[in-house]
Amino acid sequence: MSSTTPSTPASNRSNEVRDMYAALLQGELSGEEALAASEQMLKILMDSMSNAVFWKDLNSQFVGCNQAFSDFAGFEPALLLGKSDRDMPWADDNEFSSDWFIDWDKAVMESGEPRFGILERLRRADGVVTWIETNKVPLRDLNGEVIGLLGAFKDVTDVHLAQEELKRTLDDLDARVQRRTAEIERANEALRREVDDRIRSQAQERQQRTYAETLRDTAASMSQTFDLESVTEQALGGVERLVSNDLAAILLATAEGTLDLSRHLAGFGYLDVEIEADAVSLEELTVVQRLAGEAGPVIIDHPPSALGPARCVLGARMRVADQLVGYLIVESATPGFYNADHAERLAAVADQAGAVLSNARLAQRVSELAAAEERQRLARDLHDAVNQSLWTAALSAESLLNDIEEGSDMHQRVDRLRQLTRGALSEMRELLLELRPAELAEVQLRDLIEHLVNALEGRRRIDVTVDLQGVKLEPAVNIALYRIAQQALSNMAQHSNATALDVRLHTGPPVVLRVADNGDGFDENEVPSGHLGLQIMRERAEAIGAELVIESGDDGTTVTVTVAP
Repeated sequence: MSSTTPSTPASNRSNEVRDMYAALLQGELSGEEALAASEQMLKILMDSMSNAVFWKDLNSQFVGCNQAFSDFAGFEPALLLGKSDRDMPWADDNEFSSDWFIDWDKAVMESGEPRFGILERLRRADGVVTWIETNKVPLRDLNGEVIGLLGAFKDVTDVHLAQEELKRTLDDLDARVQRRTAEIERANEALRREVDDRIRSQAQERQQRTYAETLRDTAASMSQTFDLESVTEQALGGVERLVSNDLAAILLATAEGTLDLSRHLAGFGYLDVEIEADAVSLEELTVVQRLAGEAGPVIIDHPPSALGPARCVLGARMRVADQLVGYLIVESATPGFYNADHAERLAAVADQAGAVLSNARLAQRVSELAAAEERQRLARDLHDAVNQSLWTAALSAESLLNDIEEGSDMHQRVDRLRQLTRGALSEMRELLLELRPAELAEVQLRDLIEHLVNALEGRRRIDVTVDLQGVKLEPAVNIALYRIAQQALSNMAQHSNATALDVRLHTGPPVVLRVADNGDGFDENEVPSGHLGLQIMRERAEAIGAELVIESGDDGTTVTVTVAP
């Protein structure tokens, strides 16, 4: 016995729709029946959609909608006819008011172009606020004229809220990143200030060390002899190294109470002719008159009376106890050139020179042999004591370095100690050579330059490449090339900010000395007045018949000296 399930109203309606759709497709319906069937099918289709659908006329008044839209609006579809967005629950929203929706309608109908993905906020009839994404397209008649628009939207509240939450999260993350960035920037700024302070401190330390070394070398140079002429020469040499000038002079007080121009050095082009003592009244010089009544040192701009065409003069008095030994004077063609630092340096040299010159005058009563023996004894003492100690220290550091693991902090410290002791040893050898200047002509140029480079490495961290060949030169040539190399290395250390140095001596022929660095470089035409290092190098090269070429640019400076055979 078979059983059947009774039909429900819903199933009956479904069957009716199916039969009507089949009849419509098979052409069994025509006229008003076909039109009614089509309308019924369209309504069923619209009501089955989850998206809200509506259509309006040219006045933005609703002509029809599906059930989903009716649920949003709170009106039955039949009651929606003739209403506009101004009659809807969302009409009074502050941001998405009825005018918002009507303006979009006008934009679509007037342009005839569809608009997709319009994000809008809409308050439903039940009071729930939702976010919707709307598409609007123009409706046209058979002639293509716009007669209204068709709209559809879907609820995107969850997506929108998720996006807003994501945006808040990103904004919060961005704020945290900005705060952290600000903290890092503050930390970096503090670190930069600390680094700057350390750099300034190190620069001041290097400057003080250089000043002390130069002053020490000057004192040693002056103290190595009691010969008055040699002492004045060394004193002026110290002034040249410590205080830039266009002219440096030593005035010595005589037993008769007058002044004697003992020695002077003038920069190239500063004086037209050499100063003759008989032609100058030293007591009437402005700086002398000032120092006669002041303890000094004194700086005078535009002095009425000077040894040369000075625009700025600096002078210091040399005294031993209450005895006036003389005056140290430097002149510059640049107004306002000298400052308190120059004055302090000149005063330090004057203090040393005063004592040494006083001793030199006394030493003139002692035999030349005794003075020479004293110099030799001093050099031997330095060689046997300090030099040997430095040599032992250098060997100890070298040996200790081999026992320490490379890359360790202690290895770096010991390596730095080794460099310092090697540099100090080279500086001591230079000092010994200065104590015995005659030996400069006897020591090979290669060894002299190696001492200079080692001393430089001891004073500062720099990558050095050295290629020095042995060569036998005339004494004058040997000394001149040594002094040129000394000046070139000094200029590099003081002015270039170089991190790498290349020193080469090739025997040729011709003999070529080359000193190159990767520093800042300079323009020879813009070297300030009073900086005579380059001119002195040229004069030394010219004196031995050598060719001097100085090339400088952004990639560094190269000094090349060529001595023809």
